[in-house]
Amino acid sequence: MKLKKLTALFLAGAMSLSLAACGGAASSTASGAADGTGETAASTESSEAGDLPTLKVAVMPFLNSLPIEYMVQNGLDEANGFKIETVYFSNGGAMNEALAADQWEVGTLSAAAVNSLAIYGAYCIADIGHSEGGLYTLVSPDSPIAQATGANPSYPEVLGSPETVKDAVIATSTGTISHLNINKWLEVLGLTPDDVQIVSMDFPAAYQALKTGNCDVAALNPPTSFTAESEGYVVTSSLSSLGVPQYDSIIVSNKAYTERRDVLVKYVKAFFQACDALQADQDMAAQMLLDWYTANGSETTLEACATEIETRPFVTSDEAKGITIGESVAVTGEFWVSQQLLEESRFPEIAKHVDDSIVKEALGF
Repeated sequence: MKLKKLTALFLAGAMSLSLAACGGAASSTASGAADGTGETAASTESSEAGDLPTLKVAVMPFLNSLPIEYMVQNGLDEANGFKIETVYFSNGGAMNEALAADQWEVGTLSAAAVNSLAIYGAYCIADIGHSEGGLYTLVSPDSPIAQATGANPSYPEVLGSPETVKDAVIATSTGTISHLNINKWLEVLGLTPDDVQIVSMDFPAAYQALKTGNCDVAALNPPTSFTAESEGYVVTSSLSSLGVPQYDSIIVSNKAYTERRDVLVKYVKAFFQACDALQADQDMAAQMLLDWYTANGSETTLEACATEIETRPFVTSDEAKGITIGESVAVTGEFWVSQQLLEESRFPEIAKHVDDSIVKEALGF
């Protein structure tokens, strides 16, 4: 039985899991080489920059930290009157754990922002990237699921049917936005999570399980999802095809929100300058993303990075003026409550910890 075969894979990946988005440790590098110390990056700025206020900025080995890397490389922090000091984390779960210890002041999160707001009292101050792109459920080309089309005419791009998906073994990192993708896919097909077997493991392990035939479906995130697609695996659903919008958001600690508004306004202004530049030159952005992944130990290709840049665009400064901040984190929060990953009593805290006044001041609208 496939579920039994997955046991070893699950145990191998168990230490990397977290209800938020997998666990992990902080390290002290601005370039991505994790050492697990939890310290901030060593300062190499000039004496002139030494007089600027410093922000402790959390970075992760994902696309949503690319604007921060761009800011550092191009001096947008100093040009806007502050200095970035990066703190590296392997994922959003680790970032949340560090909030209580004030290890960082501002960072960028997607699904893990639910806990940031609801439990740790942080604030969402801007939506900066379309994170729904590349969140796929995938199957092998010869799977009956890949051949089943039109089960729900309202979602023409979604593959699978109640008959082909029922009792399927699905591998993913549970409690993440990819888990939400599974549940929405099942809902569109008229199924529930009780109709399938969902096994938790990290994304590379889930992809390996799919390749070895130890699961029927893998729900993956970038860059693993794009690698799987490029290697011929079939996308059966995505948050885009399911009509579920998601954003990466700028999250600030409660202390920084309370005490450092002026610097946060400068940070948000610089962040959107970086987003505008990355969107304007996607070839440059793809190469920079490849370098970022490589520096942080992820194996991918320039083609996969280009696809990620295309399907997960950054929010430009103009687009930001039309976005209602906090909607996507509320959608994720509702999902977490339904999965008993968040106490229902904490859900109202999400809306209380959304503030659009900082981005409005930064961008002048």
